[in-house]
Amino acid sequence: MNHPLWPVVREAARRTVRLENLAIYADEQFGDSINQLSSKISDHIPQRTNFPEHVVSEASTIQVFEKIEGFNKLIIQIGMIEPNIDVCWVQMTKETGFSAVIESCLQLLDAGYPGCIGCDDSIQEGRWDERKFRNSLGKISK
Repeated sequence: MNHPLWPVVREAARRTVRLENLAIYADEQFGDSINQLSSKISDHIPQRTNFPEHVVSEASTIQVFEKIEGFNKLIIQIGMIEPNIDVCWVQMTKETGFSAVIESCLQLLDAGYPGCIGCDDSIQEGRWDERKFRNSLGKISK
C-alpha cells in the first residue's frame, strides 16, 4: 500500500493481531472477514484461545475495543469521524479502511507476527504516537 495512511493501517493491524479479548463493532457485512481473520489467527498462533469477536453495529464507523477486566477500551476506529487522540484512527471509509486493515493483518500473520520483531516492512516496532502521526497529516482537532 503506497498511501499516507499506511503507517496507521499497519499499527491497527498490529494491535488487532497482537492483542487478545477484542470486540469489533461493525456492520453485519464485515462478519465473514472477521471470522476469516479469527481462523487465520488460530492457524498462525495456535496457543491463542481468544479471538476477535464480531458485534453487529450499524454505526458510521468500525470500532475495535479491547476488553479489560469488564471494561471496553476503544483502541481502533475506522471511519471519517475523528476519535480521541488515544485511539488509533484509520481515516478512511469503513469499507476501504477495514479491507486495508484486514489485508495487513493477514500479511503480518503470514510473516510470523507477532513472533518476530521488525518482520513487517513499514515503521520500526515501538510505541505508536497517534498525536505525532495525526500532526504529520495536519489532521488533529482533539
